[in-house]
Amino acid sequence: MLVDTHAHLNFPDFEKDLKAVVERSLKNGVGKIICVSSSLKDSVKAVEIAQKYKGIVYAAVGIHPNQTDFQEKIPVLKQIVILKKLLKEKGVVAIGESGLDYSGVSGLEENRNQSDQIFLFQEQIKLAREEKLPLLVHSRKALPQVLEILTPFKGKISGALHCYSGGKKDIQKIEEFGFYFGLDGNLTYDSGLQNVAKEIPLEKMLLETDCPFLAPEPYRGLRSEPGHVKIIAEFVAQLKQVTFKQAAQVTTQNAQKLFSKI
Repeated sequence: MLVDTHAHLNFPDFEKDLKAVVERSLKNGVGKIICVSSSLKDSVKAVEIAQKYKGIVYAAVGIHPNQTDFQEKIPVLKQIVILKKLLKEKGVVAIGESGLDYSGVSGLEENRNQSDQIFLFQEQIKLAREEKLPLLVHSRKALPQVLEILTPFKGKISGALHCYSGGKKDIQKIEEFGFYFGLDGNLTYDSGLQNVAKEIPLEKMLLETDCPFLAPEPYRGLRSEPGHVKIIAEFVAQLKQVTFKQAAQVTTQNAQKLFSKI
């Protein structure tokens, strides 16, 4: 069995054919999917999907560093209060995605100022500790500050660096935090990332699609979906010079260790 540890099935891209997407995932050996959120609206939707596809889809609820729901004008403090209530819902197994993003915004996001980003990140770290849930960390052009903020919680929370894009020099530091490294479809075509991934122990890797984004070769540029995890696992096996069975088994064990409720 394979696990997609970071999928956005709660995005509009899957509204019309979610059932078919889940069925294709199962046919490709992807037996568990973590549906990750970027806003309160997404979080509510993730819980609904997890409760509809019990035992297959699980929810991660959280608030992205940039604002992804343009209609969401709720003050950041109130957002944390609402998020805390969502953590009690059935099917919730993690908090995320949360973190810092200093790279600028895409057409689907609005800038959130750095002080609000830091506040939301710190509050979600505290929730992860209080609720004993793993934290899925979004870090883009902000890894030094992300690690600085996480340092007081070293050994007190678990989690993963989603779509890891840091260099080799931070791998050991992140390992010391006990965190995992999320690897996505861009691994199949990004040679720089491939060189970094060679240095990450297989025992610290998680497989992600970040669907509908980052589709692997040969689907690059198209909508990604959880079933593509199989392609990523095959590439990891080749990169780490192990069998597909070994890559699948170890990364699934990693996911089960981190997400103890799946």
